[in-house]
Amino acid sequence: MTLPDTPQETAVAAANLAFYRALEARAISAIDLVWSHSETVCCIHPGWHRLDGWREIRRSWENIFENSRPWTVTCEDVRIVIDGEMAWVSCVEVIRPFGSTRPDAAARMQATNLFAREEGDWKMIHHHASASPEDETEEETVN
Repeated sequence: MTLPDTPQETAVAAANLAFYRALEARAISAIDLVWSHSETVCCIHPGWHRLDGWREIRRSWENIFENSRPWTVTCEDVRIVIDGEMAWVSCVEVIRPFGSTRPDAAARMQATNLFAREEGDWKMIHHHASASPEDETEEETVN
């Protein structure tokens, strides 16, 4: 990740980091602080259908946190774009079972996180993660 250039990029990077710290801690109270509580928010977990509205999204995080083992989360290839009151972050999530040092134990997810400014704070309004291709260096061919 390149370092943020502006105070707004720094604020968006901090909001994005807060999301991943909440995810790593499996802390629903921290997720509550990161997300907008609007009924227009949306979330797509890997392999899931689209979740709409804060109540449904919060319930999904509760379920994930209650039914999973501890993990660590880092982000690579982070890109931040800001346009007025909206910002988006694209990155590669690297999720590794807690304590594992095996390189093959990590799950790599392509993620897009959208944020909107609410009362001066950047709040998540959309999260979409999907599995990364096995070999990201291969180019796709189109017939």
